[in-house]
Amino acid sequence: MTSPTVNIAGAAEILKVHPQTVRDLINAGNLPAARVGSAYVLLTKHVLDYAEKAIMAQTADRLISKSKPRSPKRVSKVSASQIGVTH
Repeated sequence: MTSPTVNIAGAAEILKVHPQTVRDLINAGNLPAARVGSAYVLLTKHVLDYAEKAIMAQTADRLISKSKPRSPKRVSKVSASQIGVTH
């Protein structure tokens, strides 16, 4: 059974990131947490919700950027000697 709460190290393990990244997410207000004594406690559900939202947003961004028409590649100038043209 999964614990309903995790500490910073546990959240970092779930998200597969460094613990400092979890602290940064908490400080930015992106990941809810509470200080209990000198340690942070997070609900496992909130950590998983954060991961799910990140996955969905990034997947949508990839799908949108994939469907955008790409601009033609720029062609650099080519000299006559490079293509074998003689005058």
